Amino acid sequence: MVNDLHYDPFSPEIFEDPYPVYRRLREEAPVHRDHDGRWWVLSRFEDVWTALRDHATYSSRSGPAPENPDDNGRKYSIISMDPPKHDRVRGILNRLFTPRRIDLMDPTLRAIVSTYLDPLEPGSTVDAMEAFAGPIPSDVIGSLLGVPQQDQARLRELWDRFLTRSPGVAAVPEDAIDASREITRYVGELIAARHDDPGGDLISTVLGATYLDEDGQETELTEHEVQMFCNLLSAAGSETTQKLISNSLAALNDHPDQWARLVENPSLIPSAVDEALRYDTPSHWVARTTTRDVELHGTTIPAGDWVLLLLGSANRDEREYPDPDRFVADRDPDRVVYFGFGRHICLGQWLARREAELVLEEIVHRFPAYEIGVRERILTATVRGYSKLDISLR
Repeated sequence: MVNDLHYDPFSPEIFEDPYPVYRRLREEAPVHRDHDGRWWVLSRFEDVWTALRDHATYSSRSGPAPENPDDNGRKYSIISMDPPKHDRVRGILNRLFTPRRIDLMDPTLRAIVSTYLDPLEPGSTVDAMEAFAGPIPSDVIGSLLGVPQQDQARLRELWDRFLTRSPGVAAVPEDAIDASREITRYVGELIAARHDDPGGDLISTVLGATYLDEDGQETELTEHEVQMFCNLLSAAGSETTQKLISNSLAALNDHPDQWARLVENPSLIPSAVDEALRYDTPSHWVARTTTRDVELHGTTIPAGDWVLLLLGSANRDEREYPDPDRFVADRDPDRVVYFGFGRHICLGQWLARREAELVLEEIVHRFPAYEIGVRERILTATVRGYSKLDISLR
């Protein structure tokens, strides 16, 4: 019965395994009203795909998370902006994360991966999150922003605190608010230092970049816009990639036939990373607000309401993907939404992919018979993955 169907993204049970509820949502209530009237939920691929592409109807201006709303980028930078402002600001940033720019970073990325995998011994068991899946993405983003090595673990801890949520509670915890203030202070100090002594890091590049405003005048990003973008990058660029790496290892452990294919043919690794993104998406939902009434599946979503777009559900929709609950290393889908889509598609998608590819390459080479043991999750805002993932290295 639909009356007993309840989806709460802050429920520990759903966070642990949302897929049975996703399946029911797609079948029984493709437009689902939250029982507390906080938001609507879209779960089918086609509906999520359409909403992501229709920024005029599904606005990003209020931010990606209803428990902590924004206003046109004041808190969350470009992910909380609508065109035309979004397009002008993002135009500066797009060129910093093209596939070609990521290719040029490959020696640096390989060196960071090796730093954490070289000390690992065959026959040992480690927590993958602590040993490499957590530190590698943090070091990559830290190197881009010019964060000193000794500060990167601290910044990672602050972002973990900021994203952590209390079970069953949508409101942002006080500890998360305190962590946000500390992140803003720290990143602000980095920006101030680059003003006085610019270098080759991304902060210095963004500080000096210009774009044409609505009047055709060459304009720099404001101090606040630089601050919010660097805050966003320091979180999104590390947190989601940590989860991508660990989710990939867990999924491949659970599908040993597909891992065997990668060991035999490592050229499949890039497509396997994409399949990991589909199979167990790190970012399970994004939020939008409607600018007009929307009629969908016989239901009216009123203008001004919050709508959760369930990326994690869309990626398991049998209407779009054959046998969606199975990991297939060389799956070649026509359409994907694991990085979002349209104007707000993830800026760092190529960097995240490449980091995960390099880690899997090294695991294939060094520990082709690895096994996953204890798994633990921590409830976070929108990112689903592991806080602890024991891996036996063989």
